[in-house]
Amino acid sequence: MKKDSELAEYTKHFVETDRMGTTMGARFVSLTLSECIYEYEVSANHLNPNGILHGGALYAVMDSAQGMYVHAILDDKYKAAATGTSTIRYLAPVRSGVVRIVTTLKEQKERKIFVTSKAFDSEKHLVADLEEVWIALNN
Repeated sequence: MKKDSELAEYTKHFVETDRMGTTMGARFVSLTLSECIYEYEVSANHLNPNGILHGGALYAVMDSAQGMYVHAILDDKYKAAATGTSTIRYLAPVRSGVVRIVTTLKEQKERKIFVTSKAFDSEKHLVADLEEVWIALNN
């Protein structure tokens, strides 16, 4: 786990190297050891033929937010972590605006890190939640 004093340097590095999040148009808002906040401006390029945000686009941004958070809290004895399992629930359609993603730790059991993200639309309605188990890696 990073120290509070290390978060600024880690954040700078992550923002500079988060190619998927950057490609999707996501942006970092804040990071503490208790939560990560990410935002994503819905792009017309990410809408499905029905004019609704493609589920894969929303998932990709939420997964990137989790990656930022997990690597901030990752125990120093591990080099990285990777998504092991994902369960996403789409709760309401999104057509435009800004989606805010709030990521927090549920629990950690040795190498397994259980993380949850909640996505809110511009009116602060919950539009999706993502539960993932990340696996800490030694290589």
